[in-house]
Amino acid sequence: MFKEKNIEVDKTLATLMISAIISDTLLFKSPTCTNEDKDTVYELNKIVNLNIEEYGLEMLKAGTDLSDLTEEELLTLDAKQIDIGSYKTIIAQVNTASIPDMLKRKDKIEEQINKEIERKGLDLFVFAITDIINSNSQVIVLGEQAKLVERSYNVKLEDNTALLLGVVSRKKQIIPILTENV
Repeated sequence: MFKEKNIEVDKTLATLMISAIISDTLLFKSPTCTNEDKDTVYELNKIVNLNIEEYGLEMLKAGTDLSDLTEEELLTLDAKQIDIGSYKTIIAQVNTASIPDMLKRKDKIEEQINKEIERKGLDLFVFAITDIINSNSQVIVLGEQAKLVERSYNVKLEDNTALLLGVVSRKKQIIPILTENV
């Protein structure tokens, strides 16, 4: 749009736009990433001259420090309530550079998930802990319809968790898969 309107982009704005695209596409690893996203970043980088890989990785890592958040804040930070078939569902997601660090809080997270299930009358709660380095998600799944995740991904929930290899996008890799398997 800046090009269309003949508006010059300064270094600060170029850096902000690059950062937004990197964040949204997980440094081009998300299936939501388009060629236009990549082209835009590389064009904007002519103004800023960053090492995109280094900058992007450091930026994503910096945004994954969740240690100061309560379990309730973790579960509501990026949560979408959606009906999957007739199942009232919440799919929450956080990005991290260390799934094991997040799993140290698993008991308290599950306690909070159960409170949400009861409070909102949910059939299913999926908490996706997305590893931005390796592009996988460990899910914590609770609710009467937890077996839907097992069917959908051909995994076995062990202690309410499963690793979903290559899954990073709620919009393209979680919601559609669950919906197809109701």
